[in-house]
Amino acid sequence: MRGFRRQLVLVATLSTAFATGGLVMLTGQQAPAGQYTAAQAAAGRTAYQAQCASCHLADLKGSGDAAPLAGAEFMGAWGRRTTRELLSFMQLTMPPTRPGGLSQEEYVSIAAFILQSNGAPSGNQALTPVIDVAINSVATGQAPAAAAQQAQGRGAAPAAPAAGGGRGRGAAAPVGITVDGEVKNYVPVTEAMLRNPDPPTG
Repeated sequence: MRGFRRQLVLVATLSTAFATGGLVMLTGQQAPAGQYTAAQAAAGRTAYQAQCASCHLADLKGSGDAAPLAGAEFMGAWGRRTTRELLSFMQLTMPPTRPGGLSQEEYVSIAAFILQSNGAPSGNQALTPVIDVAINSVATGQAPAAAAQQAQGRGAAPAAPAAGGGRGRGAAAPVGITVDGEVKNYVPVTEAMLRNPDPPTG
């Protein structure tokens, strides 16, 4: 009889363990639900273009001291941080000339747009300042193709490449007009010319 009771206890314990373990496994495999709504991201796009694009650029790639807000560099800096930290940072530091100058709704909407631009799916749950999920648990850093096409369709100009073929911190984008063709009688400047710009003539 004691052996039978022990078997029952063992079976009950194992059943509970498997059920709990299965639940944990299922929970771990499920992708987090959308942490913002599509309406928030749409409002955030409008607010971003008006308040942020002049520094961070229309494509969120950043320029000079304005860090990128989408892509691998953004995910490297912010992936392990949370949506709550992102919102707090934005409210404390942005816009640079008047930190905290936007409404809370605008900050939240811009954060939703940043999540969307990094591949995080939208859902039925609205983003709020108290939501505290790791950004890399919902975003991949890759913008969805539809969002990229929509941005191009709205006339978003691509960022001009920085001198030297890559964007570096503090590197200014080239200005002026580029014209294809050759310059006649072009003579490249040498070190000697730079040292002695006015050589004697005659």
